Formats: sequence, structure tokens, C-alpha cells
Amino acid sequence: MEIWTMRRPPSHALVAAGIAACAASSAAAGSDPAPYAQGSYDVIRKAHAGRSLVVHFWSVACPTCVLELADWARLARERRDIDFVFVNADRARDRPRVEARIDRVGLQQQANFAFAEDIADPLYLEVDRHWGGELPFTALIGPGGEAQTAAGALDTPQIKAWLAREAKAR
Repeated sequence: MEIWTMRRPPSHALVAAGIAACAASSAAAGSDPAPYAQGSYDVIRKAHAGRSLVVHFWSVACPTCVLELADWARLARERRDIDFVFVNADRARDRPRVEARIDRVGLQQQANFAFAEDIADPLYLEVDRHWGGELPFTALIGPGGEAQTAAGALDTPQIKAWLAREAKAR
């Protein structure tokens, strides 16, 4: 007896191809975030290889995220020596609120992505095997590819120290 199962096609393969194009250009910029699925983190890192990169994860349901998102937008405009990518972790039903927040804080000119998968745990694990989904969460990647992650607000000592080191390196 044969058993047939319905399987959803692996969206990560299709999404990764789109992300490669978006991450390498400004196509992901705007208030309509590009999809972020399994494999996206590596594609984004490769697209920004050789440059300092901040990948910041946030949510409209996270009070700290919402309060400081304008500060992140300002920092991204001021620090041209660092590439910034913003990844929203909300479900698709919150996309209108996400897009409104991106517009409100002035992130339209930055690369914006939004989780495209219903199950987020694999997305967390690709960034940091210890990340449990707490937000805000930031990956800090140096031009040589060395990465560290930090949970917490923009004024977290680890984030401030990394930003200061990158400024001195330039």
C-alpha cells in the first residue's frame, strides 16, 4: 500500500533566490519587506561580504523594538561604513503595521525583510544556535565574516562596543 502525503514545496529555495537579488541591490529597500526564509541569513551575509554588517531583528509587538526603531534608522543613515539589514519577525497578518512603522521611522531606504515562514525556530537557529526568539536581537558581522549576536536594545554594551570598534577600524 502506498501512502501519499501532501508536502508544501520548500519555500526557502524560492525565497533564497529572490533574497540574493534583493540583498545584493537596493530592491529590498522600501516599506514592503522582502521575504525572509530559511537560508536568508547566509544569503544576506554573502551579499555583504567584505563589509561590516548589522542584521537587526524586530517586531511591532515588542515595545523596546518599536521605541528604538527610529534610533536604528538614524544610525543606519549616519553610519555609511556599515551595511544595515532590518528583519521583521511578525506574522503576515501584521504586515500593514510593519509597513507603517517602516514608513514612520524612515527605514524605506534600508534593506527590509520580514519572516516568510510560520515556524520561526529554524530562522532563529540559523543566526545563533542559542537564540530563542527574544527581541530585539542583533547580529553584528565584521568585514572578515566574524559574527557575534546580542539580545537587547541598541544601548546594550556589546552593541555599543562593536559599533565603536567598527568606527575606529575605518
